[in-house]
Amino acid sequence: MIEIIPGVYQLKSRFVNLYLIAEPEELTLVDAGVAGSGANLVLRTIAQLNRRPEELRRILITHADPDHYGDANALRQATGARVCASAGEAAAMARGTMSREIRGSVLVRGTFSVLSRLIMPTAPTPVDEILVPGQKLPVLGGLIVIASPGHTPDHLSFYAPAFKLLFAGDSLDALSGKPRFVDRPVNWDYARGLQSVREQVALCLEIVAVGHGPVTRGKAALDALGTAQAS
Repeated sequence: MIEIIPGVYQLKSRFVNLYLIAEPEELTLVDAGVAGSGANLVLRTIAQLNRRPEELRRILITHADPDHYGDANALRQATGARVCASAGEAAAMARGTMSREIRGSVLVRGTFSVLSRLIMPTAPTPVDEILVPGQKLPVLGGLIVIASPGHTPDHLSFYAPAFKLLFAGDSLDALSGKPRFVDRPVNWDYARGLQSVREQVALCLEIVAVGHGPVTRGKAALDALGTAQAS
């Protein structure tokens, strides 16, 4: 685990980042990781922090991709935490599916489908609480729910103004070393994704914690996102 600010930890469940927020009275998790990987990782981390599993009160799901909600059921069973997501993503999670179809050729779609079933299985995952944009959660002094569609139709991000910290999910990635929105078959709407990036930049970010890639710091680097172009 990597502590990105006091009490906020970046964990890696195979190839996706999860974020555990440890506050005196309770724990909050952003995304649940891959089935068979995320729950064990989170529970080990909780133990390393000398906390108890039942202190995990909520699991915030950014979107209904199998690497982000695959182990939510296991974590809920182990901790009693409430699983929280947007309405659109929750509907897909309840079916055990993604919230949009993969774009591209028949070969691309077929290959992704087979690989997804093999390494990122999902099961129907009911959501306990529907989150709405603008909602303020009792986390990090007020964690704001941000609409950030593009990667998926009802993707959410979570912004902590007190720390100028954004949990971006897959509304951005940083696999190239810098956060950006990259066009690819798994994205629902590239133009809408770019608009979400610009709306996020307007939040005056200083730390961006993405679903894939390193945490990015520094306002100057992040401001460049506002003029992001197709890759």
